[in-house]
Amino acid sequence: MPAAINPRMYRVRHKFSASLRRGVRLAALGVHVAAGLGIARWLFPRYPEARRKRSIHRWSRQLLRIVGLRLAVHGQAAPADKPILLLSNHVSWLDIYALNAISPARFVAKSEVRSWPVIGTLCTRTGTLFVDRNSKHDARRVNTEIAQALQGGSDVALFPEGTTTDGSAIRPFRSALLQAAMESRALVQPVYLRYLDAGGSPTTLPAYCDDISFGQSLWRLLGARGLRAEVHFLPPLRAEDIDRRELARTAETLIRERHERLREAS
Repeated sequence: MPAAINPRMYRVRHKFSASLRRGVRLAALGVHVAAGLGIARWLFPRYPEARRKRSIHRWSRQLLRIVGLRLAVHGQAAPADKPILLLSNHVSWLDIYALNAISPARFVAKSEVRSWPVIGTLCTRTGTLFVDRNSKHDARRVNTEIAQALQGGSDVALFPEGTTTDGSAIRPFRSALLQAAMESRALVQPVYLRYLDAGGSPTTLPAYCDDISFGQSLWRLLGARGLRAEVHFLPPLRAEDIDRRELARTAETLIRERHERLREAS
């Protein structure tokens, strides 16, 4: 008969395995980010828009592989014959790369992100639009920038909850930055994001909220195994058919319904 597994030995081996996994992933991530910074700084200014999108798409997919996050896509992205504004719930800094790994877009982020080490530089050089959420007047400026991006052929993505959550609930959507979609006659596509553990159950491990630092968040992710991000594309809405408040409520309802349906099925 096989010898019984020593619980203490199992914990030691598990801890060693997690530490080794973190070390390997961290080294690969450092090389990948350095390459991304170089591309964004030296090559992006010379790249046409289509090539920038392909580069962002490829780089984002590689980043997800490095951190051990598998991607599952449900539904279909809206056709690319019109500008698209993506509205998604917001759980983690990984949300940006999960969406970019499917359909690259220019993101709207809070102004504080601009000063974050590395991530802030990458966001700035890949066309992120920054908004000061403490200023009611800044929404007008950002709406103009969103409209210009949409009219110029770029898809734009924003998180109308206004903050990250642990993914267990959907917060009310804000409508201040949706005016640009109406002015641009853009399609608005609600997107639901959630993260699952190795057993297929919803997990809060990737959540980037409360008092957790970026370093703590990254450390947790690098040690995890079997994580999966699910991206659900929901039916697109025509922005010109309704006002921005109704647009926010409709998108929120669609995302909340998908969240609750999947939670009941878990």
